[in-house]
Amino acid sequence: MKKIFSLLLLLSIVFIPENDAQSLNDKADRKAVALEKQVIEWRRHFHENPELSNREFETVKLIAEELNDMGLDVDTGIAKTGVIGVLDTGKPGPTIAMRADIFLWV
Repeated sequence: MKKIFSLLLLLSIVFIPENDAQSLNDKADRKAVALEKQVIEWRRHFHENPELSNREFETVKLIAEELNDMGLDVDTGIAKTGVIGVLDTGKPGPTIAMRADIFLWV
């Protein structure tokens, strides 16, 4: 769950202007507090609706919807239940890839 929370926090602060970098920590703290309730709701939903490994079709559907709502380009059906979300800032520079697995410890 910490990985999902960290990813959401990172995505939510990606577009902070460079001239506002000194308050980056304050903004990250505020974003973390704002996201906490939603992350807890997702965790509860996933634990209340468990799915078999490699058969997480409803889980993938929800993850894809949430990534799409965040403005990412989403592709599903990778290796049956995989999801890819791409955030293209349109800015030059290196590409960062992040991976998260669907592991729910019930």
